[in-house]
Amino acid sequence: MAEKGFLQLCSDRRFHRAVMTAFEEATGLAPEEYYIEARPGGAPVFADKTKSARLAYGDGAGHMGWMAHGDVCRGFYGETDEGMRRRLARTVEKRARDFPNAAHYAIFARDGEVSIVRYRG
Repeated sequence: MAEKGFLQLCSDRRFHRAVMTAFEEATGLAPEEYYIEARPGGAPVFADKTKSARLAYGDGAGHMGWMAHGDVCRGFYGETDEGMRRRLARTVEKRARDFPNAAHYAIFARDGEVSIVRYRG
């Protein structure tokens, strides 16, 4: 059985493809092997583990990516890039506790660059 994953990202179209490519490279997953969920503000805007994240985890998602970006996020208008990084770090920490059997990835995009750090798992 193929591995599965889940990626929660900001709906800002400036970052979609680059973030998805970075996630695929970090996990070895193909585009059809992971679920996505997007909203302005990315992973930090979701106050709780979402139905989509729970569904993916229950379906065997072993890789879970949590994304935020700099360069003015409209989900957190006025927040600095460093503030968004802090929000992302808190989110990844919480989601790693929510979904303990998966590998977690903190993904931050800015200026056309994507950094991805495997957090746990």
